[in-house]
Amino acid sequence: MLALTLLAGSCAGGAAPTDPFDSVAQLRGHVCGRAMVGSAVVVGKGLLVTVAHNVAGSEGGLTATFEDGVQHPVTLVGIDVDRDLALLSAPTVERPSMPVAQPVHGESGRIIRLRAQVERTEVTYTGAEPVIAVGRNIYDEESTARRSNVRVQAAAGAGYSGGPILNMDDEMTGLVYATARLEDVTYANTSAEVEKFVGTVDPSTESDPGPCS
Repeated sequence: MLALTLLAGSCAGGAAPTDPFDSVAQLRGHVCGRAMVGSAVVVGKGLLVTVAHNVAGSEGGLTATFEDGVQHPVTLVGIDVDRDLALLSAPTVERPSMPVAQPVHGESGRIIRLRAQVERTEVTYTGAEPVIAVGRNIYDEESTARRSNVRVQAAAGAGYSGGPILNMDDEMTGLVYATARLEDVTYANTSAEVEKFVGTVDPSTESDPGPCS
């Protein structure tokens, strides 16, 4: 988990999805000499967002698999190691974008993902708290980046990294990047932070995954 200093943050609201699992993929690849299994979320036509630590040091061959079991090749087109975010291009993916909203203090909801056999799984959370996070990047180096984050009371496992935190209306309020298991706390970049990152990326240009995290 990334070391963070957390300060008070703010929040807002949004619109409602149909089935959020339509917009969630299981992300697989060969990263730093090991098999990586994480999550990714559709955020635009042929575009998925995940966390940087899922793909840093990737040796190619990344795929996104949805609930129907179809594997789609994906290409890394943007990475931010300070905010732990990455954007993937997947031209063969024709899935709805995940509806988004801003986290509301104290709200409850669920965190979802697809397991190894592309089966649905989830954990519920309570006590959402919007915060500003300042700390270290995925390489454990000092970072001055200030991130709009949300922390929730839930212990999500490693495969949830890159997956969505949903409110009770099944809108994505954050993208999971870390869990403190002993404290039963999960951390995520807010949907606003994700949208800001995506807006800085040219999806037509392949990105270097950089070294292993």
